[in-house]
Amino acid sequence: MRDHLGSDPSPVRRNLRAGVLACLVIALVLLPETTSAQEPASSDLQRELREAEERRERLEDGLRDLGRDLEAAELELAEIGARLSDAEARSTVAEGQVALAEVALADAEDERDAAAVAHERSEAELAELDEALAEQTEVFADQVVETFKYGTVGATRAAMMVEVMRQSEDPGSFAVGMRQLRTVVEEQDTVVEAVEELREERTEQANDAARARARAFETAEAAAELLDEVEDMRDVAAAVAAEVEHEEEQQREVLASLRISEAETAELVERAEARQQELEVELRRQREREEERRRAAEREARRSSTAGAEGGPDLDGMICPVVGAVAGQDFTNDWGYPRSGGRTHQGNDIFASRGTPVVAVGDGEVVRSNPPDSPSRLGGITVTYRTADGSEWYNAHLDRVGEDVEVGASVSRGQEIGTVGNTGNARSTPPHLHLGRRYDGGWTNPWPTVAEACR
Repeated sequence: MRDHLGSDPSPVRRNLRAGVLACLVIALVLLPETTSAQEPASSDLQRELREAEERRERLEDGLRDLGRDLEAAELELAEIGARLSDAEARSTVAEGQVALAEVALADAEDERDAAAVAHERSEAELAELDEALAEQTEVFADQVVETFKYGTVGATRAAMMVEVMRQSEDPGSFAVGMRQLRTVVEEQDTVVEAVEELREERTEQANDAARARARAFETAEAAAELLDEVEDMRDVAAAVAAEVEHEEEQQREVLASLRISEAETAELVERAEARQQELEVELRRQREREEERRRAAEREARRSSTAGAEGGPDLDGMICPVVGAVAGQDFTNDWGYPRSGGRTHQGNDIFASRGTPVVAVGDGEVVRSNPPDSPSRLGGITVTYRTADGSEWYNAHLDRVGEDVEVGASVSRGQEIGTVGNTGNARSTPPHLHLGRRYDGGWTNPWPTVAEACR
């Protein structure tokens, strides 16, 4: 917007200029009338002209003030718009990460509950064994008492046989005594074997119960820790949502403070949107600088972290796998985040609208694929291609696969291999690309290389 009156003015300035001219005309028309016989005094005429000039200057000052206000409002709207656009993108990512973590939390809670049930069942079986063992031990104790009829508790079978012979009055009573002795010995052997078996089974069951108890404790602890992580993610998502709401309210307040027509408001917003694009570029550069500092800190921290976090080697000419995605805005370094089934995330999730093109990061060959007619349970519709450095790039949750993209086909850098979706186990989450990178036989974090390409 130009400040000089001679330049192309806005509708507001054109209206005010017309007001200035109208005031000058009115001032001349309403000059004090004099009698036809007497011309107005030159001093009176000069005074009226000075007053008209002063009024014109005040109007021009008002016009310049309004121009400055509109210029300031235009810049403020552009800055708010840039911040709002950035916050909306980060809000989508935060909400997506919460949705993914909540799926993992539900799985962890199911596993915790199943472990608790298994522990209760194991303890109940142990109690039943304890009861059966107590009964058999009592029977054995009674049988031991019976041995006192033939000798002491520690008597051998030979000693008991001698005692039967000594107490027998005739061959018939001896035969009866021997049958009784045989029955007692056999029954006692059976009880002894049962007791020993029950004791062994009880020991095994006690070990099972201890393992079940440890598993129940472990899963409960893991679910509690995961709940804390999910709550932290929810807090982040709520904070970003509040940021979006604040910026939207700022927009409304700025527009409401300007007493201009609807058409003039539309023109102001249009100019602000044009400036907003420039500011978004600057904001993106600022975020890149912040991300670079963060990545440097992460590289330092990863020196002692788990395998795979370092990322593979740089890929010459690598481009961003999702058209228009910006690192730190549309995706973050979510390697290692909790995922369903007790897994940790081995890749990066790049959030974008459904149908956004997914392209090859470099030249390569398709080595695996799950087309729409045979999606996998986890990844849904997927495409995996191998680049010249030996890396395999796994693209999952696609909405569709690109034309002629099949196993054995070549793909070129920037070629569309599919579009963003939420197939597979991502059906309850916002559309996103899960990008995994396998290098040197294992999964490695794509973030260090992909973030550089998505700037």
